[in-house]
Amino acid sequence: ALNFYATGGAALAIFAVLSILVATPIYVLAITGAVRPLTVPLATLSNGQKTVVFQGMSHIGTEAFYKSVVYDLERALTEGYVIFYEGVRRDPSGDAWFDATMAGGGDLSANYTAMGRICGLTFQLDYFKVLTGDITAHPERHVAADVSTADMKREYERLIRTDPTFADYARSAEAKAKREEGSGANWANFMAWVDRSSPGQKALIGTACRGAFNIILSREDPSPIDRVVVDYRNRELAARIAASPSDKIYITYGAGHLPGLLRDLKANDPAWEIKSIKWERTIDAPENLTGRLE
Repeated sequence: ALNFYATGGAALAIFAVLSILVATPIYVLAITGAVRPLTVPLATLSNGQKTVVFQGMSHIGTEAFYKSVVYDLERALTEGYVIFYEGVRRDPSGDAWFDATMAGGGDLSANYTAMGRICGLTFQLDYFKVLTGDITAHPERHVAADVSTADMKREYERLIRTDPTFADYARSAEAKAKREEGSGANWANFMAWVDRSSPGQKALIGTACRGAFNIILSREDPSPIDRVVVDYRNRELAARIAASPSDKIYITYGAGHLPGLLRDLKANDPAWEIKSIKWERTIDAPENLTGRLE
């Protein structure tokens, strides 16, 4: 699954959803979600000394998926695991750059919540609140394992200085962002239209939205920005795993990080390998079933 940041953040994902909704018949979107469902991995990795459980995540998904993830996290805590969480940390020296360059000028959480609402899905952070009590009581078992906005800014600037190809990409991306300033009005207009829709129309919009979202997240088109938002963060996560005193680590990270993370772990220690893996569906129709007794 494509990491959201690799598309330039939730803002660009939103515009991609809108373009697919406009260009694709609803029956195609509905069939796509049923025939080619988005799946994420639940993988167990080990080097013989440490065990890492990697729970692939999607920023919005079904209630059933997130409840299952939280249940597994609670069980992992009872088994002595330390939880590593994804989430780029805010830093005053990098926040403005991150919001403009990676988040499309908007608030990621707000955008994900809005997308979830129109798709009939939910935002992942709504369900992780269940763990707040344990985080307060045992902060050592909950690790913010991601980099900061300042870290990403420094890596971005380093690549511009050292790689002419990346520098060309960055100039092109920044020029495009300036040309598209104010395009968030299209999203606001779309949300207003959804709010005015009837319940039946909202159901159709949700079906179409889930299909469009499924298409976007199933794409694996490489982008130069992946070197910052995927490759760099993978290297830092692998280093944090190696340095951790815990020999049992449970990771909740975007599904697209797993292949690169495994490569980086093996670069440090060739003994790392995947011991088991299963696949879970994150986007599906809401389970609102009704019936009638005669």
